[in-house]
Order: sequence, then structure tokens, then C-alpha cells
Amino acid sequence: MAVRKVSQKVKTIDNSEEKIVFLVSSITRIFAPLNIPWHRRRETLTVLFCFLLPWLSVYLTIRFLRADRWYIFGSFLFYLIWMAMIRTYPTKGGYRKQWFRRLFLWKWFVDFFPIRLHKTCDLPADRSYIFGYHPHGIISVGGVGNFASEATGFENLFPDINLRLLVLNSNFQIPFFELILMMLGICDASRESCNYILKQGKGNSILLVIGGPLESLDARPSSEYILTLKNRKGFIKMALENGANLVPVFSFGENDLFEQISNPRGSKLRSIQITLQKKMGYALPLFYGRGIFQYKFGILPRRHPIDTYVGESIEVPKLSKERITQEIIDEYHIKYIEALTRLFDTHKAKHNNANASLVFVDDPSR
Repeated sequence: MAVRKVSQKVKTIDNSEEKIVFLVSSITRIFAPLNIPWHRRRETLTVLFCFLLPWLSVYLTIRFLRADRWYIFGSFLFYLIWMAMIRTYPTKGGYRKQWFRRLFLWKWFVDFFPIRLHKTCDLPADRSYIFGYHPHGIISVGGVGNFASEATGFENLFPDINLRLLVLNSNFQIPFFELILMMLGICDASRESCNYILKQGKGNSILLVIGGPLESLDARPSSEYILTLKNRKGFIKMALENGANLVPVFSFGENDLFEQISNPRGSKLRSIQITLQKKMGYALPLFYGRGIFQYKFGILPRRHPIDTYVGESIEVPKLSKERITQEIIDEYHIKYIEALTRLFDTHKAKHNNANASLVFVDDPSR
């Protein structure tokens, strides 16, 4: 009996050592092993497909423009005319389809990381909200996974909140790709679009990535989250004009998906990136993640958990434009930063960020 107990202990120790060896080898491994479970391959292919969607849409556009048959070319030309002259949904609340947002494809997408949505309080559906998403990351993967689909259960956590994720208008200039955005309920981030949605009232809300494209230039794994928020106050004024409550949202892990080539503030590379952003409307961070069959370099994000916390809402009164002063805007801007910091400090230790901090910086283009 004694010998048997000793042998069992030795076996347990051996097993634990095997687990440690396996863990270390998985961390240092460069190429993907052949025995990866099917569900993980499926998730990787789904993320690859989603990341390539804009480029696949461009390819289809070129093919249709070069079509030999006149009726194919003519139909596509009519589609382009409709996009340019008739289409209004990007600024009129989108054309959201819940069946499309519930597709199994989006579940595979969020399971790759995985992406998880955490509710910290109830949000009554008798008013509108402006959700502020932080940080931007390279491409706001957590924002798309949580708020442009139902894969993480937003409709169950916040019933009757009709939320629209807002993105740059340039995304709606890509044929076919804009149809996918339309059915996901994604809209243009223009002031016209924001006001149209918020004026519908009763749960109709918007989600803005407050830091904008410039914040992506600071997106890299770090214990410091650099947020372009210090002089971003337009969303506060919009909230006051529409009487929309403010809701801070923070995603732990958003900045850990990609590495980025060093571009410190004041460097020549950062200056070029800011100049290009002013001219094109979007930033060009030089980033890299993992590949399809290897983990060292590629366009795909790394498998890293993204935990998104929706904070408590900040009550905002509805004021006429004449009554909105800079002092009032500054007051609610401070309240928003305090609420965001409180949300961050409350949950950071749960995600290996106990010593992490928020750094608020100015938008250098203003």
C-alpha cells in the first residue's frame, strides 16, 4: 500500500511536469502543431476571413468592373450609382438585421480570442446613451465582436438597447463590404448620423471609439494605456444636446493583440503617420501579429482574451445649444474621465493588470 501511494505521488509530479513542459513549448513554439483541434482551426479561418473581407470586396469590385457580359457590368454600375446618389442608411440608423448579427460565424470569431462582455449595472431603455469605447487598439476588435454582433449576448444583457457601432465613413465606400456593415447595424460616425440615432430616443444609442484612429498609434502591449481623450469633448456636447447619458466602456486585452513598430511621440515616423491621418482620415500603424500556420509574424491578431466592461451611466441633462457653455462641457468631461478611471481600477487586477494605469493625452491634430 505504501509503495502504491508513493508511486501515485511520483506519477502526479510527472504529470504536472509534463503540463509545464507542454505550456512552455506552446509559448515558445513558432509553427502551429498538426494536431490542433478542429474548432481552433475553424476559429482561425473565421478571423482570417473577417480580416480579409474588405480586400475580398475590392477584388470582387475589380472583377465586376471588368465583366465581359454587359448585364453584369450594367447591374454593378447601377449598384455604384445607388451607393453614390441614393443610399442614406449609413447616416440614418443603418439597416440592422438581428438574424445576421446572430450568425454562428460571429460566435466563431469571438471564440478565437475569446471576447467576453461584462455588465456592471442595468441600463434602462427609456433613454438614449452614448457608449465610449476604450482603448481603440489597432482595429477595435472587441468593439466589433461585442457590439456589432450578438455573439457575446449584448441583446440579453441590455434588453431594448438599440445600439449602433459607429465607424469612419470610408468603410462605406467599399462595395459589398458596406452591405455587411449595413446588416450588422454599423453606421457612419458623422455628427449627422449620431444626432439622427439619438433623436429617436427610447434605447436608441451609439457607441463611439472616442480615441479615434490616432489612438491606434499608441496601441501596443503595455502596462500603460495611452488614451487620446484629454481634449476630445465633442461627444460631451453631443450628449448635452440630445440628453443622452454617457457610458464608459473599457476592454482589457484590446492592445495586446498586435505588436507595433516603435513610433514614440515626436519621432519622424509618428510625424509622418499624423500627417497621413490628417489627409486620409485614418491612421496607418505599422503592426504585426501572427500568421495562419505560425505564431511569429502575420496579419492575424494573437489569441489573447478581450474582457469588455460596460460601466455605470452618467446622467446628462438635455440643454439647448445656447445654454451649453464650455464650463458645462468641461464638468461632464471630468465626470466621464473619473467614471472611466473608476471602471478601469475596479477590474484591472482580474486581468493581470494590477499595476496598469491610464494616461490621458491630447489629440495632436487639434
